[in-house]
Amino acid sequence: MIIGPENVGKTTLLKVLIKQSLLANEAPTQVASGNHPLIELITFDTGDMVKTGLGTLADSKVGLAVLQSPFLQVTRQTLSDMKSQRTNVFDKSLRSKYSKLRPKLSKIQEANTDSNESKKSQQSKIDNLHAVLCDFGDQAEYHVTHQPFMSCDSIYVLVFNIAEEINDAIQQRNNSKSDITYFARMHEWLSSVRGCKGLRDGLGSNARNEITIDGKYYELPIVIVIGSHADKIVANNEEEKNRKIQAAYNNISREFGSKAFSKHLYLSHLAMNGDGNDNSEATQRLRDETRKQLCQIFTKIAEKLPFITDPIPVRWYEIIQILRGEREDKTIKKLLTKTQVKDLIDKHHLSKQGEKLDSLLSYLHNIGQIVYCDKDEILSNWVVSDIDWLIEVFCSLIRISFFKSSHADDWSEYEKIQNTGKISEEYIRQVWSKFNLDDEERKYVLSLMTHYDILCEASELQGKDRIYLIPCLLKTQPKSDALYPSNSTTSKYIYLGFDEKELPYISYNIFYCLISQCLQKRGWNNGRVKLYQNCASFRISPGINLIIDKLSTVIGLQLVYRHPNLQSKEVRRRLTKTAVELHVKDAIESALRIVLTKWMPNMSHIRIKVSVKCPYCGELVNIEDGLSDDKSFLDCLNCERTWHSSYHLKPWLDNITVDASSDNGEDTPMSLTEEERASTISKCKNSGIGMLEIHKQILRSHRVKIIDGFKSSVKPICNHLYSREILTPYLKEIILCQPNDYEKMDKLLDILPERGIRAYDVFREVLSTISSQMIKILENAEREYENEPKGKGKETKSYVDIFTVDIFSLPHLCIIISALLVLNYMIHLA
Repeated sequence: MIIGPENVGKTTLLKVLIKQSLLANEAPTQVASGNHPLIELITFDTGDMVKTGLGTLADSKVGLAVLQSPFLQVTRQTLSDMKSQRTNVFDKSLRSKYSKLRPKLSKIQEANTDSNESKKSQQSKIDNLHAVLCDFGDQAEYHVTHQPFMSCDSIYVLVFNIAEEINDAIQQRNNSKSDITYFARMHEWLSSVRGCKGLRDGLGSNARNEITIDGKYYELPIVIVIGSHADKIVANNEEEKNRKIQAAYNNISREFGSKAFSKHLYLSHLAMNGDGNDNSEATQRLRDETRKQLCQIFTKIAEKLPFITDPIPVRWYEIIQILRGEREDKTIKKLLTKTQVKDLIDKHHLSKQGEKLDSLLSYLHNIGQIVYCDKDEILSNWVVSDIDWLIEVFCSLIRISFFKSSHADDWSEYEKIQNTGKISEEYIRQVWSKFNLDDEERKYVLSLMTHYDILCEASELQGKDRIYLIPCLLKTQPKSDALYPSNSTTSKYIYLGFDEKELPYISYNIFYCLISQCLQKRGWNNGRVKLYQNCASFRISPGINLIIDKLSTVIGLQLVYRHPNLQSKEVRRRLTKTAVELHVKDAIESALRIVLTKWMPNMSHIRIKVSVKCPYCGELVNIEDGLSDDKSFLDCLNCERTWHSSYHLKPWLDNITVDASSDNGEDTPMSLTEEERASTISKCKNSGIGMLEIHKQILRSHRVKIIDGFKSSVKPICNHLYSREILTPYLKEIILCQPNDYEKMDKLLDILPERGIRAYDVFREVLSTISSQMIKILENAEREYENEPKGKGKETKSYVDIFTVDIFSLPHLCIIISALLVLNYMIHLA
């Protein structure tokens, strides 16, 4: 399965593998015109390195079994004549000859030699190893449609642009920059791959999920990493170019080496020239060499896969031929019941007593011949015999996001879908009219898309017409007053995430599926739901909205209280009590667990971490690790500060004591006077997102001063960062829609470390136009880090520091002051 960010050359790699000519300025996979398939399936012989039809492969498998069986009298000349008569895999005369062989195949079945011969063939002749190549479109809208094809039984090829920095924004085909980086998009894919489920079932397969290649352990599924755009590398000679190629792979190894994905990555150290304008003999030789080496890697990995020697009955290949032939002749429906499939198999005498039909259907699903949902009670009764038809129907709705029509009515409907994620059943009928779906087929496809969390039914009705929600189509960002109306106040954010060694990134796929799960929760799917590209707002109770926000590593949750008398302590207390009784956190945790179990079963066991943001340094503090025994305080391990837990947790946990004196009717941050001591870190290490760790640490250390000093200037600061391409329009809007200047500046400091190496310098540049004093402080901090000896631990706190550490509550301070007064009195007497 060929995966990777958009416009990196996935289709080009596929063409290089099958030796197809490259074209200059080729259109992206699955564009609005629909001329390119969303997922292209090509059967490929890894030994001979040639494209082959799956029908041809089935012919050879059946023919070889017939030839090798001692019970049959079939000569090589017979097989040769059959092949010479083939004009295509659906040739009528060929099928006629096969029909004569079917009784003989049944003898193979009776003799129980079919699977053994297939296994012998695989072991003795490696060029019989075939792969089905899948080229995925990468536009964000399509990610949710890939789920039916993701399997840990597959080998994945992750393509990256070797001429670009991994933390750069993705270069789009119109030469504009995307809102997302190559690094983030690679995270998207790797998160999906790491959690994907194994689809093999009933074939006696080995459950082992670890293999050894060249003495190194890898976890399944394997992801082969290969660079593209080698022709774009700027170098004076071949030696310098090779150094840059290896440097790019070293960078990937460094960025992902400590993360959960590292054991899945097989670095090929290859770089492909994909310039469609360059088809010279020298370039073709380089492509052939890349192709050869990549096929060798395919074979090396495939031979070690634990299920590769599982016997596959030769009858199954004959069933493939029957399905393909009858599809071509249009003698079977595109959507079949399991009973109809069984009748078809019995009709051709290819059934075997005691064999489970599910095993056959799961295998055919795995190799892209049918779609079969074995885990769903209703959908498991159906089989899609024509996968190309399903993909076209499946994605015609997704393709709406590219649709532009001259008809005003259509354009109005398109804008509505883009802004709200809502689509009427009537409009779905219009989109699908060209497929001539009957009621049964339409109902199945809608159920299938619901099963894969691509859409869900909204509770609201337009007359008798159903309304569906498709989160992945959302393009809009929230406006300032949409999430936080003027008569509202907010809780503090709480965050749900995972250990970075298990799942270090929240993909859009996880987020969209989570939103779909929330929409299925009783009472939440109402007319007050607001969906956006990166967040959603649910009216969960009168006067209470829940915001679910997708961040890079966590899901953020925030409650928004709306009431005409919000200044009343009793009103705020009542709303908080209602939020606690609704068990909001538990509901989202449960929905997230369902998403993991359903779509990332390899990750279903991992612990969901609940965190809050430290008000001093901005780092996330895991509640389980930082909460004191009496649940009164939270400790930040990063800055070693302590603060009252009820301030953050009172709306979320029902066992947190709320101090009445702390509820003054306002949700403003606590007064902070002590700046954080800097931690000792590697000064040159790049963070996972791109900003140097030294700069991230300086921003954390001076967070309070920056917020207090510049909160009144947050809007011009954001404008400057936007003009310098540090902030995208979406990020700028997210910052400015926060309820007050303090929260706006706080949000900016959350986002800034994720915006690359340039972000710190540009931020300091704009601060210098506002306060020269603050710039001096930041410059001094940089010099301190530069002069600090490597390996030096944290500095010892001074005498004054001890008395400003927040762990001392008021009683402690009273005791200390009393002791000082007594000491002073004794000195006076002396």
